[in-house]
Amino acid sequence: MIEQSTTVSGPPVVERPPGTARAGGRTPTAAAAAAVEAPEPEVARARRGMIVLWAVIGAAWTAFCVQAGVRWVLSDDFGPAAFADDQRMPDWSFWAMRTVEILSIALALWMIWIYLLRPLVRSRRLTLDGMIVIGSLLLITIDPMINYFHYTFAWNAQALNLGTWHFTFPLASEDVGVYAEGLAWAGPMYLYLGTGMAALMIRIITWMRRRNPAVSNLRSYGTATLAMLLLDLVLEMALVRSHVYAFPRTIEAFTLFPGSEYQFPVYESLFVALFALGFCALRMSAIESPDGLSFVERGVQRIRPGARTGTRLLAVIGFCFVCGFLSYFATWSWVSNNVDSYNPKVPSYMLPTHPGGS
Repeated sequence: MIEQSTTVSGPPVVERPPGTARAGGRTPTAAAAAAVEAPEPEVARARRGMIVLWAVIGAAWTAFCVQAGVRWVLSDDFGPAAFADDQRMPDWSFWAMRTVEILSIALALWMIWIYLLRPLVRSRRLTLDGMIVIGSLLLITIDPMINYFHYTFAWNAQALNLGTWHFTFPLASEDVGVYAEGLAWAGPMYLYLGTGMAALMIRIITWMRRRNPAVSNLRSYGTATLAMLLLDLVLEMALVRSHVYAFPRTIEAFTLFPGSEYQFPVYESLFVALFALGFCALRMSAIESPDGLSFVERGVQRIRPGARTGTRLLAVIGFCFVCGFLSYFATWSWVSNNVDSYNPKVPSYMLPTHPGGS
């Protein structure tokens, strides 16, 4: 007896063991695992970002700035600092200081317009440069840390000032006394020594890369940093010679004209150059990034759209604070405990006053 076979129309059905992929294909489980192991570049960058951490630092720093400002304004120290009237500035240095104040304010207003307001007006968008300007302006709050332990930076009380908010810093030395923060020139300094110098450094780096595309980052960034060190050295020595401020206590081995009225610590310019280097690195990271985001803005895709601009701003503010604290103020405060060169000719209008005495 011959058995008849039943023919089934259509392609043959091939049974496969569970979890076995078709030829040239993947199982759903394998595809999902591959997606986890090899995410899209945008997703990978979002995962690596630390924008939330930077934003938390920025929010904490902003809160400190607000409380410091309120406590200072409501305190008895708010107002022009007193000074002994037994010494007066030479007329030429007085007007030189006023010129510095006027030029500093004008330069600050110009930079605020160029980097913050003009892009905001044209595109209705807060750019990275605008955020850096805001972060730089808030850095004036950290300025009293330069005299945190000792009076190592002598302010001129005949400059435009409203005293100091030194006392708002936790554990700040009460022996420092009350002195005159030169608001008209010190505040703008954070703009042109940070944002301004960073812009110059970027020009130097891009110029070197155009001339030699193979130039290393160490050489290009190092050259730009050295240029800013020398620029600051010339600028600040001119300000010291004009009696805008002075350095009463320095480390002799790293000081020009030690023991004189015009002694100048070279590490001051080194710290300023490192400060500018941080701002330069931030802006360069955005320029070189495919999505135009700096390294502190990484991960912004995880933030809901309505909160992204505010989070980015807080993150940039946080970076500005960390950069200023680590590159300048923390190092300066540490160095100020190891000085051995003293300026015996600091005029009375640069000396602090103390409650109950002069």
